[in-house]
Amino acid sequence: MNIINNHIFITSILIIVINIFAFLYSYLFVKLKIGNSTTIQKKEVRPDLNYLISHTPRFLVNVASLILLSGAGLYFFYDYIIDINKTSIAHIVIPVFIIFIIDDIFFYFVHKLIHVNNFLYKKIHRIHHEANMPIAIDYIYAHPLEWMVGYIGPFIGILLYGGISIYTFWLYLIIRNMHEIFIHSGINSSSFLYKIIPFAADNKHHDLHHEKYNCNYASTFTFWDRVFKTQLK
Repeated sequence: MNIINNHIFITSILIIVINIFAFLYSYLFVKLKIGNSTTIQKKEVRPDLNYLISHTPRFLVNVASLILLSGAGLYFFYDYIIDINKTSIAHIVIPVFIIFIIDDIFFYFVHKLIHVNNFLYKKIHRIHHEANMPIAIDYIYAHPLEWMVGYIGPFIGILLYGGISIYTFWLYLIIRNMHEIFIHSGINSSSFLYKIIPFAADNKHHDLHHEKYNCNYASTFTFWDRVFKTQLK
């Protein structure tokens, strides 16, 4: 039990640190105009400090809920999702890619569903699209049900893989959340990672979704948008 509690504590600290970064990133963008020269949407009216303040309460509530849900998930499902015997580098790294692929498939179809279904869009997803020119904290500015359902994708991936190392869980948590923060930052990215990872979805791919609404439903990769002809460049 002590090891589970320790892992829950470390997971909570990681989530807190990641989201402190998201808030500081947003603050520097709206207050000090850092990154303003490389913004994706070239509009005169941009998110300002008042915008950040107005979006902060929902951001904080969702972050707190994310910590509680992650902790509860580890506490109740630890034996099903964590394999303490998988400690090699291969066992830590390879599952991350597999989970990302499975999660992106799940995310694409759920995301598209809550767009084409008017009831789901109006009652749930519309909140996230209040940010038509998003900043970093908007990655989790959403109805709680939306990001909770988003947790199902990686959970399926972990179960299909047969359990993962706790280090894989943490690595996935960091990469997934940081990617979401960056693609909602509103700042164009020239990272070489987007060029060497096949079908990697960069910041512009998702920012266009917030601007145009009915395109670019995938988050991590562009593959499914290409297959189903929903990609806009």
